[in-house]
Amino acid sequence: MKRLLTLVLCAAALPAYAGCPAPEQWARDFQKKHADFHWNAQRHDPALYTPAFDAALRKEWAYAKGEVGRLDYDPWLGAQDGDIAEPIAFEAESVQEDAAVVAMRYAFVLDPGTAPGKHAAHLVLKKEGAQCWRLDDFITPRGDSLMRLFAGDPEQPEAGPTGKASGAR
Repeated sequence: MKRLLTLVLCAAALPAYAGCPAPEQWARDFQKKHADFHWNAQRHDPALYTPAFDAALRKEWAYAKGEVGRLDYDPWLGAQDGDIAEPIAFEAESVQEDAAVVAMRYAFVLDPGTAPGKHAAHLVLKKEGAQCWRLDDFITPRGDSLMRLFAGDPEQPEAGPTGKASGAR
């Protein structure tokens, strides 16, 4: 009887997010359903983002006012033009109990008939409390952090990994 009680208590103590999808699956679903997350305030679902990233997105939308904001390229592509082509792979680069980084690796095609390049965008995920995975940052193929870019001072664009201001007007 004590063993049964111990098993029941252990099962009850499992985190509420035990039924969450694997980080790779969450990232795949997010990309498929919310690829326009960075500009489409009309379809915004705050449950998909950590409070800090949600606030950064809202700050960017307020700054952009429906126009091009601090990001002047598609963050999934790392470019203004081009397409994502197969194969597309979602790979967890690191996974902890409450944090994960998932790379979306894909073939990047700028012009039909040219050899595709290899690109990767990184989704930084977190679990907070009883929540499932939420997007906490998005790192573009250029290496720009949307959290840093969107949460920063609009008059002082953040420098990307090259030291140049990225996404500046």
